[in-house]
Amino acid sequence: MTFTYGSNIAALNIGTQLARVSFQLNKSLERLSTGSRLNHASDGAADMMVSETMTSQIRGFDVATSNVQLGLSYLDTADSAMQQINDHLQNIRDIAVAASNTATTADQFTAYQASLQAEIASIDSISANTKLDGNVLLDGSLSGAAFNIQVGTNSGDTVDMKTAFADNSATTLGVSQSTLASVANATTLLGQADTAIAALNSNLAIVGGFESRMNDQLNYLSIAQTNTSSAQSSIRDTDVASETSNLTRLQIIQQAAAYALAQANIQPQLALKLLP
Repeated sequence: MTFTYGSNIAALNIGTQLARVSFQLNKSLERLSTGSRLNHASDGAADMMVSETMTSQIRGFDVATSNVQLGLSYLDTADSAMQQINDHLQNIRDIAVAASNTATTADQFTAYQASLQAEIASIDSISANTKLDGNVLLDGSLSGAAFNIQVGTNSGDTVDMKTAFADNSATTLGVSQSTLASVANATTLLGQADTAIAALNSNLAIVGGFESRMNDQLNYLSIAQTNTSSAQSSIRDTDVASETSNLTRLQIIQQAAAYALAQANIQPQLALKLLP
């Protein structure tokens, strides 16, 4: 064994190892304190890139979910209003059936016509005044240009709902008979009422189809977000049990290195004792 005091190679080597262990120990403490094993790009550039991509996807799922819920609000509003229109159309049909009797008097026809005009006015009022966010839903104003809802996280993940917002005014549905003064008028009105009810049911079916599609999309977004978050967690989050064990190991090594460094620093003093 060589004793020197000009250079303490043992202390230098041990100091290097102690610095390396201390660096790893700080990393371990950082991972435990933040709950993430990727706190800097140097912790894993490839994993960091994948994780950040997943973060964009997860945030996109949140926004897309809000968009789908907005789309459902439009559809639900239209659905409820169209159900009211259906009630008025059924009332018109009842009026037509009641007025179809040969024994109907002139006074009764007058009353039936007043009721008919009130029902038509109610239908047209619902069609013109059913609104959401300033958009009129049932007068056909939205059925021309595309009415897209962004339902996913990527470009092109859209649903065009314009066909759900058709014109549902009385005349467009098929009720044009506003005069009710004879059985012939009543017969004509009855046929128009049946046509209008069929047209409205067709429009309702379109709305219902979009509602089902949007609800399915909500379920998909929820599942996709959960799966993506789980995948990101496996990449980014700290394994507490494993990291705690690693921390304990590093603390023991650090303490041993500190003790060894203290002993190495004594060696030059032993060399001095050999001098006469």
